[in-house]
Amino acid sequence: MWKGLALVIALVAGFAIFYLGAVTPRPVAPDAPTERFSAGRAMVDIRAMGATPHPAGSPADARVRDHLVARMTGLGLHPRVQRAASFAVYGSELEGASVDNVIGILPGRDPTAPALVLMAHHDTVPGSPGAADDTTGVAAALEIVRAIHARGVPARDVMLVITDGEEPGLLGARAFFDQSPLASHVGYVLNLEARGGGGRAMMFETAPRDGADIALFRRTAAAPNSNALTVFVYRRLPNGTDFTIAVSHGKVGLNYAFIGRQFDYHSPSSTVRALDKGSVQHMGDEVLPTAAALAFGPLPGRAPDVVYGNLIGDLTAAYPAVFGWAVLALAAVLITVGAVRARRRGAFALADVARGTAASLYVVALCGTLLELLRRATGVPSGWTEYRPILAQFPLFEVMMLAAALGGLLAAAAFVERGGVRALAAVLVVVAGLASSLFGGPNLAGLVLGGAGAVIAVLAFGAPARLPGAWTGLLSVALVAGVVIQAAAPTAGAAVAWPLSAAALASALSAAGADHRALPRAAIIVIAALTLAWLGTLFHGLLQGLDLALLAVLPAWLAALVLWPLAAPDEGERAALWPAAAVILVGVAVAGAIRLHDPWTQRYPDAVEPLYVVEPGARRAWRASPLPPGPWTRSVLEADGGRIGRLRLPFDRELLWAAPAPAAPADSPPVAARIAADGTLVVVAHPNPGAAGLWIALRSPHGITGVTVDGRPADLAVQPGRWACVKWSGSDGFSLRVRSADPRAVEIVTGELFDRWLNPEPLPPVPASDQLWDLAGSSLVIGRVGVGAVSSARG
Repeated sequence: MWKGLALVIALVAGFAIFYLGAVTPRPVAPDAPTERFSAGRAMVDIRAMGATPHPAGSPADARVRDHLVARMTGLGLHPRVQRAASFAVYGSELEGASVDNVIGILPGRDPTAPALVLMAHHDTVPGSPGAADDTTGVAAALEIVRAIHARGVPARDVMLVITDGEEPGLLGARAFFDQSPLASHVGYVLNLEARGGGGRAMMFETAPRDGADIALFRRTAAAPNSNALTVFVYRRLPNGTDFTIAVSHGKVGLNYAFIGRQFDYHSPSSTVRALDKGSVQHMGDEVLPTAAALAFGPLPGRAPDVVYGNLIGDLTAAYPAVFGWAVLALAAVLITVGAVRARRRGAFALADVARGTAASLYVVALCGTLLELLRRATGVPSGWTEYRPILAQFPLFEVMMLAAALGGLLAAAAFVERGGVRALAAVLVVVAGLASSLFGGPNLAGLVLGGAGAVIAVLAFGAPARLPGAWTGLLSVALVAGVVIQAAAPTAGAAVAWPLSAAALASALSAAGADHRALPRAAIIVIAALTLAWLGTLFHGLLQGLDLALLAVLPAWLAALVLWPLAAPDEGERAALWPAAAVILVGVAVAGAIRLHDPWTQRYPDAVEPLYVVEPGARRAWRASPLPPGPWTRSVLEADGGRIGRLRLPFDRELLWAAPAPAAPADSPPVAARIAADGTLVVVAHPNPGAAGLWIALRSPHGITGVTVDGRPADLAVQPGRWACVKWSGSDGFSLRVRSADPRAVEIVTGELFDRWLNPEPLPPVPASDQLWDLAGSSLVIGRVGVGAVSSARG
């Protein structure tokens, strides 16, 4: 009986500690002392800049630029605007724009010393006001520079670099580090970002050899929130921020962001009202002390990467990566101590260790299949916009995933300690694996885990296993995993080594669970609660950041290390299966609720993206949508009586949902193509005033190579018969040169984007439960350009 109560206490206490550590601080009022960061002061800029969407190249973006120039002038930073054409290539697509970086400098005592740079970006994605991403970063950077200025004259220049065009492809950062003479003056970069609308700010990326950087961060940050695992993982992800460009140019520094309230990321709902003001405050509290230390003191040198992270609350630990071996050695000693003490009590058997080893693998299999099953049972597909129904009810989703993980853990513990349940254990994991394929098609991960779990159950769950040996088996598997990770990726080793060490300490103190006195039992509960709080941060972050259900197996498996002695019955007691069944059924019920419940509300509206596509030369047009049409979008698409089908344009890989519509008067985009004397194909584009962008798709039966943009080489090449696409934001002109075996055989399709609805029939009112997403309400005018011919142009 005591174990059931102890398990509940550990779970509740762990959640409480995790929750208190995740709460953002209260915003500081605008009348706070001048040397302190104030979210109240920063919110003035956020309200001024984050009221409407302002993508790169738009008139709204120019207004934000002008606001920044005025603000920097008022701060005495002598701002300058770097206007430059910039582009980035992603496979067969090139994204480009003329960007306006706003740069200001707070002079230091030594203008020759490498400067401290505070960096953020002032553009947003189309359709989103971007009150968080990255208006918060910009406003926080302004407030940080103001606070530094209030503390006196810094030792070095403090440079404020507010880039443009980050969203299309880190274009402003590319322009600054490639083209600005000020780039050579950069000594250290603090980049401020946001990926959501709330949560505590996290330092999630460093440059390589970050040992001294982490020492600085731990010493100065008011409430340090970072860990080496996040840095390790982010360095290997394909996405990036402006900091990515800085690092690629040999610069060093720290990268910050908050990632809570993911529903608002790149969304029209990212408004000033929806923004967590506490997140703004925490961003400032994290960055200002470190920025001040860099501004008034020395810059850190380079040192080997370290293992580091939060322990509990603001308490952090760090050590050289090689010391990870010492941590694992300590864990091994503690595991041995627990096993020896249990053996002296006559409660330890090697056969039980073998069953515990199998149980560790069974936990992975069962939790994995249950997590996959319930995630797929929600009926919500994978994908950025497809995932939004879950983001709209994210706390409910977390409860579901927690139930899957906890239920699988409890079931595994009951099966091992109960014995004689081979068939039941095998059937449960197989059914969960097979059932995951009933939703959304065959699920290879579920099938493989189900089959492997069944084999483990049949081989290992014949006889009951006593707690000391079984727990030691679980800890031994984690120790082996820790050794493998330490050898392959030492800076990521703490993810396993730290919870393993905590569990090993609990085992040593309790004789691997064989010591039934009050003090060892209390130690198990306390250690379990603290470890669960730590794992809660990992669990929460994985679910928020990545829609990959299997990733949640890691914290579930690690939680088993500390929960096993509370989940398994004492010797002589028969393990009950009903708690595991009840918890799993809770997860199933929540999955059903998510599947059947309409999540869309005024606060969490559905995304709709109606477009008007017209091709004047062919006198045809469509009402279209990149997103699957719901009731309102369907009524828009069918408004002219056409039937909805699929439409392929050469600018995107995905098909559009579209219905024929009358062609409104429009002129083809003003693009000309000719063959130069050297045999290259020259394409010159002069977008119309007011255009939001111009797209050019090119295809040749001979392939395309040697692409240059305004005379600068671009690493853009496509195979014969495939489309290459250039997407240019704003209304500035540009030119392309491409090589192909037969330039006259190159097919050129153009699309001029306008952020208004050209169809004479206006869009109907949007329901409160819907929101206009991304390019919604825009029009795309299609043209086809022959080599040597110039398409007609307006104006």
